[in-house]
Amino acid sequence: MTTAAMPENIERELGDALAKRIRALRGARQFTLDALAQRAGLSKGTVVALEQGKANPSIGVLCRLAAALSLSVTDLLADPTSEVSEEPIERTTPVILWSSAAGSTARLEAALTGATMFELWSWTLVPGETFEAGAHSPGTRELVSVSRGRLVVTVGHQSISLDAGGAIRLLTDSPHSYACIGDEPVEFSMAVLERELSRS
Repeated sequence: MTTAAMPENIERELGDALAKRIRALRGARQFTLDALAQRAGLSKGTVVALEQGKANPSIGVLCRLAAALSLSVTDLLADPTSEVSEEPIERTTPVILWSSAAGSTARLEAALTGATMFELWSWTLVPGETFEAGAHSPGTRELVSVSRGRLVVTVGHQSISLDAGGAIRLLTDSPHSYACIGDEPVEFSMAVLERELSRS
């Protein structure tokens, strides 16, 4: 897996803001550290590190935390004082949630608010780079459409290659990855549907 490389000051600001947000949300829901960890399918140590701003969470960890808190990733990252618009059309603010030193990026373009996460992503992977993702919560589905280059998607032990114009649907509740092969970057869009984790 390529190591994520976000500018240090941006990474620190995002980590500090996320730490405060997680602490506040956990307190508002009266979850113990153990309870949040269990709901999110994470270790207690990971949750502690996130609340202390000492961890750089992956996209998968953000998704699990959001689902455990009955939020979308957008809600988890949002300013808690911001209001939800009641208008039929609402602009969104895209945010890059992963990048590599070589220039690969994953950008969250838009997402619905609430317990069921429905997200739209834009990805660019440069030649030779792979993004490896852990398992999402049970039943998570993804739609992927390639607009440029060649993409190899692997879920568990099954892989498929897509050229520009190709599209697939995925069940991503097991480890999976996206890889750029060939001599040009691959660009693809992704829609993700992840429902709230079980409270049991």
